Amino acid sequence: SWIFLGELILDIDLDYDLKFEEDMCGTCTACIDFCPTSALDEYQIDAGKCISYLNIEHKGDFEEETTDLNGWIYGCDICQNVCPWNNKFSQISDENLFKPKEEVLKWTDKDWQNLDEESFRKIFKGSAVKRTKYTGLKRNINSVKNTK
Repeated sequence: SWIFLGELILDIDLDYDLKFEEDMCGTCTACIDFCPTSALDEYQIDAGKCISYLNIEHKGDFEEETTDLNGWIYGCDICQNVCPWNNKFSQISDENLFKPKEEVLKWTDKDWQNLDEESFRKIFKGSAVKRTKYTGLKRNINSVKNTK
């Protein structure tokens, strides 16, 4: 399921592919077994427990002081990393836009805690990290800091 979604807008008719309905998971439950918050069940997700939902899509403060992001300040994707299909077919992209920002690779916890809004806007311009907004990323950093 490591995919990049794209869209083409055409003014010609195309033949549709056959609908894909095969269950590729079989008896595998790796994603369920490795999810640190038990957000996954068979073909269902509880977004309120999903770390990626909480630290990217959730807006505002966390309802519970005890919200545990398991050390993640943005995303999680453990379920993606343990999927046998992803491991079998994934390919590392040569596209530089998919690579981590060089300036943050060696940051310490202190560097993250000292991140200001101007630096956030500059460093993450054009990045998916902007989805969480500066206030959301700072909320996540503070939440992780408070659970260490």
